[in-house]
This record gives sequence, C-alpha cells and structure tokens, in this order.
Amino acid sequence: MAAFGVADQPGNYFQTDSSLADNDRKQRKAANTQGNPVKFSTKILAVGVNYFFDPKGDVVFVAEAGGSVTGLRLSTNELSSTPRGPQGPLTSLAFHATKSSQDPFTTMDVFCGCWDKSVWKYTFRFADGTTQGRTVTDITSFSAHRDFVKCLVVVQTPDKHDILITGGTDGDIRLWSLEGQPLGGINPNCRGIESLVLDPLSSPDSPIVMVSTSKQEIFAFPVPELSQIKSSQLQLHSPILAHATSVYKLHFDDDGDLWTASADMTAKQLSRDEGWNTAMTLQHPDFVRDVVTHDRYGWVVTACRDEEIRVWNKATSDLHHVFSGHYEEVTGLALSGDLLVSVSIDATLRRWSLAPADLQRAVEEAKNPKLLEDNPEPKMDMSTLTEEEEAELRALMESEEQDVLERMVRDEQ
Repeated sequence: MAAFGVADQPGNYFQTDSSLADNDRKQRKAANTQGNPVKFSTKILAVGVNYFFDPKGDVVFVAEAGGSVTGLRLSTNELSSTPRGPQGPLTSLAFHATKSSQDPFTTMDVFCGCWDKSVWKYTFRFADGTTQGRTVTDITSFSAHRDFVKCLVVVQTPDKHDILITGGTDGDIRLWSLEGQPLGGINPNCRGIESLVLDPLSSPDSPIVMVSTSKQEIFAFPVPELSQIKSSQLQLHSPILAHATSVYKLHFDDDGDLWTASADMTAKQLSRDEGWNTAMTLQHPDFVRDVVTHDRYGWVVTACRDEEIRVWNKATSDLHHVFSGHYEEVTGLALSGDLLVSVSIDATLRRWSLAPADLQRAVEEAKNPKLLEDNPEPKMDMSTLTEEEEAELRALMESEEQDVLERMVRDEQ
C-alpha cells in the first residue's frame, strides 16, 4: 500500500508507488561514479567548451538552473564560479572574445539565455598565456524576449561586425549588438525557437544561420550587413520538415551535413548534397535532447531523456555503445578532442573518452557490469536549490514536455 494517496481514487496509489519506486531507483543510481562525475549545486541545462578561455579546450562552462554560470577545468576539476545575477534558470551559452594588437589583454564574454526573458553577459579580462586573474570583471543583462530565452549564437555579419542572435519560446528570432542594443528580428510563425547554429560552410559574404522550432520546422536565413538589418526584413528559406515535432538541437559535422535531435524520439542526418533530405535516422526510446559527431573516428553521439548517452556508427547507423551513469535526463553534450562531456538534470557533469582503446574498454566492461550501488557517491560540496525552487523548475519543465506530447497527439489525429 502506498504511503500517500486518496482512498476513493485507486489510481493515485499506483502513481504514488511508481513515483516512490522511481525516486528509490534514482537514489541508488546516484551513487555511481561512471564518467568521473563533478557535482554542481543545481540542475545543468547547457554546456559548452570555451576555447577563448583555454585554446586546448580544457575549460567548459555550464548553465545552471539555479541561475549560475560556472567554469570547470576538465583536467583538474578546478571550478571558476561567477557571481549569481539571474533569478531564473539559465538555458544556453555562447562565447565571444576580442583582442587588440595594442592591448596585451583579451576581453572574453559569456552570454547566457535565461528563463527571466533576459540575456546575461559575463565579461572576463585576462592576459594571454596566464591562468591567473581570469575572473568576472562585469555582469550585465538586457531584456530580450516576451518569454524564456532558449538559445543564442554569436555570428559575424558580411561587413565584419559581431552580433548576437537569440531565440525565445515566444517564437521570435532577434538580433542584437554585443552590448544588447536591438538590431532587428523576425517571427517565423512558430510556437518557439529551440536551437540556432551558424552553417560553417556558408560564405562569410553571406553567412547562413539555421533555426529549429518547437513545432517541427528547420529554417535558414542569411545574415545581412549590419547597416541593412533594420532596413530589410530577414528572409527565411522554405522550412525543412524532417521531424514530427520539436527539434531541440542542430549540429553540423565536418562534411557540412546537419544532424538533428528531436522530441519525436529520433536523431537524423540531413544531407547537404541531397537538399537536406534525411540520410539517416537513429531511433530512441524517448526525447532526444542533443547530438554531436566525432568525425575523426566516425561516431555520432546522442543524449536522451531516458538518462543514457548513445554512441552510433556514423557509416552504418549501428548502435556501438551506451554510456550509463546519469540518473536524470541528459540535457547537453560537448566534445573536446576525444573527450565527450555530458550534463544532466541530475546536476552532474560527466566525462567519457572516445579514444579507440578507451571506448573499446568501455564496451567490454559493459558486457560485465558492476553494481552501481558498490561505487561511492559523488561528493556534494556545494549548496542546492530549495525544495520550493526544485518543485517550480520541475513543474515548468514537465509543462513544456507535456505540451510537446499533446501536440504530437494532435498531429497524429
């Protein structure tokens, strides 16, 4: 019999028992040390390798649900926390740096999208070749959207001006100066913007940004010169319709093909040479949150809401290995050389080697798994969200996911 429930609603007992069982499972699984976890104070919603901070890719930044952006040196686990500014979860990251030949210092900005409808900018200033003094010198923010800011990217216009492009759950795409001055925007008549990425093979004279939405479309648009952004409307290309519902993430591989992660439980390869038609489909048991490719070794890696990270053979689409360790939904992936970094709602960052010998060892060890409960629990040395904040975040995320499921049902009818 359940510990909680309403006697005249038997279904409540089953729901409560199921919830208690799931909580017990997660508590037991939380004890594992797979992926050499680093525990953060709150749920992690995004991760990015910051090559401006360290050209070798040894430093990543994470966006936390508690409103903090934190840097982590992968080789030493050294944390570089920033003062908390936002009062809501941070959803996305983008990096930018400037350096003058007359100035021995580099100015580096970390941009974060936030649920408070704003973009937050953390400015660092440091001397090249040093690791000291790399602390935040300024924090600013500006109101950007009518709803959550879900994604952002820094791009350069054809006339060599760096600008920030943001997407929100209000369905708007907006362009800004790096100081937060509005430049222009467009609404593609969709429910929300999920991902923004620069096409790496597009010409600098006409850079192309790809956009995915919470409906199903993938759009592309050329970035005009700075002087023309306000005077001309952004022109969206005809939508690519490769998925049944929300496309959470876009990623280009080294060949210029586009990989997508969707709530329709698939990741797909869209071929550039075939007019962005689907060349490969990777089926999953739940929402696919992120996708990256390791082109040197021919791997496609996906993050799923079922807590697993899957490594696929890029040439054959065969599933090669599953990295297990997270005990909540995996929200983001990043690659630094042969090292795969994953982050999760479980508030941990984990690292997985894709180097051939290490990956083969992981495959062999998976054939003889050890009990996760036998591993020591990762050390928690930072404060956590309050119960009230945890409940609010979970309610907001579940509401968004329920909206996706309802749309899928309507689309099938």
